[in-house]
Amino acid sequence: MIRLTGKLALSNLVKNRKLYYPFALATCLAVAISYIFFSLTFNPHLAEMDGASAISMVLSLGLVIVSITTSIIVFYANSFVIKNRSKELGLYSMLGLNRFHLFIMMIIELIVFGLVTLLIGLGLGLLFDQLIYALLLKIMDLKVVLTSTFQPLVLFLVTFFYGFVFFFLMIKNGLYLRKLDALQLVKEKNSGEKKSRFLGLQTILGLASLIYGYYLASGVTNPIAAILVFFVAVLFVILGTYLLFNAGITKFLHFLQKRKNYYYQPNNMISVSNLIFRMKKNAVGLATITILSTMVLVTLSGGANIYAGGEYMQNAMFPHDISLQGKGVNGQQIDQVLTEFSQEQNLPVTKKAVYQYYTMGVKSLNDNQLDLYPSAQKAVAPNIYILAISEADYQDMTGKSLNLEENEVAVFQQGLKLQGQETLTIADQTLKIKKVLKEDFIFGHLPDQMNMIVPGKIYMVVKDPSKIFAGLMEKYAVNSNYYGGLNLDLPKDQQSKLRDSYQEKLSTYNTTLPENHAVYGSISTSDKQEIKGMLGGMFFIGIFLSVVFMLGTVLIIYYKQISEGYEDRDRFVILQKVGLDEKQIKQTIRRQILIVFFLPLAFAFIHLAFAYHMLSLILSALGVLNASLMLAVTLGVCAIFFISYIIVFAITSRSYRKIISM
Repeated sequence: MIRLTGKLALSNLVKNRKLYYPFALATCLAVAISYIFFSLTFNPHLAEMDGASAISMVLSLGLVIVSITTSIIVFYANSFVIKNRSKELGLYSMLGLNRFHLFIMMIIELIVFGLVTLLIGLGLGLLFDQLIYALLLKIMDLKVVLTSTFQPLVLFLVTFFYGFVFFFLMIKNGLYLRKLDALQLVKEKNSGEKKSRFLGLQTILGLASLIYGYYLASGVTNPIAAILVFFVAVLFVILGTYLLFNAGITKFLHFLQKRKNYYYQPNNMISVSNLIFRMKKNAVGLATITILSTMVLVTLSGGANIYAGGEYMQNAMFPHDISLQGKGVNGQQIDQVLTEFSQEQNLPVTKKAVYQYYTMGVKSLNDNQLDLYPSAQKAVAPNIYILAISEADYQDMTGKSLNLEENEVAVFQQGLKLQGQETLTIADQTLKIKKVLKEDFIFGHLPDQMNMIVPGKIYMVVKDPSKIFAGLMEKYAVNSNYYGGLNLDLPKDQQSKLRDSYQEKLSTYNTTLPENHAVYGSISTSDKQEIKGMLGGMFFIGIFLSVVFMLGTVLIIYYKQISEGYEDRDRFVILQKVGLDEKQIKQTIRRQILIVFFLPLAFAFIHLAFAYHMLSLILSALGVLNASLMLAVTLGVCAIFFISYIIVFAITSRSYRKIISM
């Protein structure tokens, strides 16, 4: 009997190859993607490069997400295959095979299927591993080298992981067989989900959950808070999506049924009736397509924006080739260190800058009254902050003169809008607004990390900031800062070689300073490479996760087309027999396909639209500060995904129409 089950298992794989093809493709790609991710994460060559710590951390996180997602895809594909083979398994049971024999047969099938797909997947992973590694280096702006990436440990880990996945598939299939008798197995393929109960309540809960998720996404204002709120909002949106697909759309279709003038038209009656039946059966599948499509859009948009905005972030954080700041030091000391180092190293300096600036967090804004945090509250997360410089420094930065008086101020604002008044009050200091500036004069001149974590900012220029802000420091949380920078006429690789000697210079100088006084700085080339590594890794992961989510989306769409094709074929044959002509049938089929498969796409775009505000805040914390660039990149990603979805839809629809016309 065991030999018989073995032969049946092999013949079943061949006989049901149309069902197994997408399952095999999905599994092979999942294995290949996992192998590549494992290989990159454990690649010893990465540890030798600048930005290694950042990229390793990002890849490790991506590895966990990819492993979970690919496992879910494999489990989903297996479930679909088993359900569509239930009639066949029931017939085997009627012919004398007991549950044990069926279980052994399915184990043999999974072992053979798993070994074949694992070998093909590993082969694909080995084939493209070097190419993907080179792509990662290119994205990180590192020298592209083709080195051996083969690691026996990675081969073992991937094999062990998917062996673990297939082991649980065997247990899952065994439990499925155990709970069903032969008659149930025969009927299982054609059985849909039970009629949903409490449709009205589910619809209300779904709408409430979706609206609340949208409210959370659009109401958050702080980038750090946005990261925490994001996961909560996602949970509510997912819950709302599933409930609306399960009940809300069905309720809407019932509403159309009650509109007699609309419903009692041949095409409308057939379409609405079939859609009601489909929504009852396929709510989970359609909702899953929506969620996966949204994930594709969010991850790809996020990754692309992070990469596209990387240059802006680097220039914002590191405006000069050599930077220097200090604690308890003045501008003369900053200038001294930079001058001495440039002379000692005989550096070709193209520009030297030393600036003093004041920073403070705004506790509240009422009209043009800015209340500051008290001096005891240093560690705060304000929604608005102020950065102030002198007119002389402004002129050095821009080459423009403002001709300010002692009580006059010029302001640049972003993320907020001051009232159209002539004065601005900061704590107990009232200043006259002489000019509202249109350009960000700080960018490329001063490092401004607060720009990435605080949504609202006010850059201001005053005649002499020390006369205004120095008196506030005792009572309010006002910080005085000095920054110095050098630009060099040197290639990047030569600048990187200065890192050790520069840090040695700073350490030596710090020994001459009193306790709790120090200077600190960096060679920007090294810091920028660290950022490039992190951003490049995040973009890389965004691409891979998008591929994985797209794979899941395509798989679900394909399986839905096949299953619904077989279900609808008999219904359309009956309709033809009762008088429906071929033209009406084609119109009905077209309408059903368009509604069912483009409904998730519409929901996905709506989800992204409401998530855009929160996504922009999260990305701003990662250095994506160019709003117009972010919008352009996001729209570009949406266009690419829309075209891809159309192509997938067109290809899979052919399978549906082929089955219908059989």
